[in-house]
Amino acid sequence: MAPITTIVHFEVPRDNIDEFLPAWHDNQELMSKQPGLIGGVFYRCTDPDGSFQFINVARWQSAEALEAALKSVGEEQKQRNNDRDDMLKRLGVKVRQSNYTEELRY
Repeated sequence: MAPITTIVHFEVPRDNIDEFLPAWHDNQELMSKQPGLIGGVFYRCTDPDGSFQFINVARWQSAEALEAALKSVGEEQKQRNNDRDDMLKRLGVKVRQSNYTEELRY
């Protein structure tokens, strides 16, 4: 089981950034308590017109650890997740997530 990095891109309309941020901080706080998380960083774009205003990069001990964390959070926080999904939709936030394994270190 190799470590895995998940990268989540958030395209947030400029007028909705202030409402988006607190909700995402709550989500990150919840995920940070999950077993298997090595660490993560939530980035904000320095260009206000950039394609993705926020990017979340998190490293997990394995794909299985990430899957277990998502399942655990999903089951424990079903209503909270529904509220978050509704909020993302209402704010016009587009989310793209991909998972990666390390190919080359430089």
